[in-house]
This record gives sequence, structure tokens and C-alpha cells, in this order.
Amino acid sequence: LKPLEVVLYFGCQNRHIDYLYKEDLERFEEDGTLNALHVAFSREQEEKVYVQHLMEQNGEEVYRMLQEKNGYFFVCGDGTRMARDVMTSVVNIFQKYGNLSEDVARRYVVTMMKEKRYVQDIWS
Repeated sequence: LKPLEVVLYFGCQNRHIDYLYKEDLERFEEDGTLNALHVAFSREQEEKVYVQHLMEQNGEEVYRMLQEKNGYFFVCGDGTRMARDVMTSVVNIFQKYGNLSEDVARRYVVTMMKEKRYVQDIWS
């Protein structure tokens, strides 16, 4: 078996209030359970930073994992805006790094959903 790459993007408003499982997540990165942990704290600076911003900053890595390695993508959280914004970022990443049109990139995400490679556990 090939070792899996596991990358987690976690977002919350403030690390001191709602960074749930901080110690666990950091330990998972230290012990290699996670290859990388990217955390966005949206209310700790003047300009809000969300997980989708971090994903786009690491777009080449996200593209490689999802497209070239046939990776899986799980979105958990707010279904009102966050899930839509994250999906838009994934489409943007496919456009930029896969040199795809917006329509083809969106269809690729839909295909991932049908293949259960893009899964959403969201609520509003």
C-alpha cells in the first residue's frame, strides 16, 4: 500500500475561543498522521482569512492531490456560505492549475461528488 497524504484545512474565528481539538490536531501533524495542517482564524486580523484563502495559496498542492493523485475532499461546517465558497475555490484551483474553463472545472467537481471523492457534511 502507498502511504496516504492527509492535509487538513481548519477554520474558526479565534484560536483562543473556538479552535476545537487544537492539541489533537497539532499532535496529528507532529506525529505524521497529518502531512500538513493549515489553520485560518478569520477574526484575528483586520482582513478576514478563511480556509478557502489558504487553499488557494496552496492551490498547486490541492490540485496535485485532487487531480493527479485522485484524492478525496471532505467539507464540514456551515452550508450557508462556507461550503459554497470552498467549492468556488476548488473550481478556481482546477481552472488555474489544470488550465480548465470554469464550466469544465465545475463539471469535474460534480464528477468528484458522484464518485464520492468530494463529500460535504454541512448545515445551516
